Amino acid sequence: MLDRTMENVMAKFFLALADETRLRVITVLKEEGVLNVGELSRVLEKEQSHVSHHLACLRNCGIVKTEKTGKYVYYSINGSNRILTILEQAQDHVREAFEEIAACEVVK
Repeated sequence: MLDRTMENVMAKFFLALADETRLRVITVLKEEGVLNVGELSRVLEKEQSHVSHHLACLRNCGIVKTEKTGKYVYYSINGSNRILTILEQAQDHVREAFEEIAACEVVK
């Protein structure tokens, strides 16, 4: 059984994944490997400040990691395969329960 602190931190982790832009960032990094915020902004067609905000969340939650090279900071998915496994399992679940999830009126 999880204690309350662990439940709270796990909820924060899942909230970090519960944003469409952050999921798109993860998908792009999964496909492209390593990108800086300017490159991500162009691919996502979003303002750089908007992407930076989401990258900070993902970094703080251990989902992406950073590496500074010269004046640029490059982002990649955290080296742990756990993140990719979690996302793959979530995609499998969504495929199986697509209709139910799409019809859910509690989560908007």
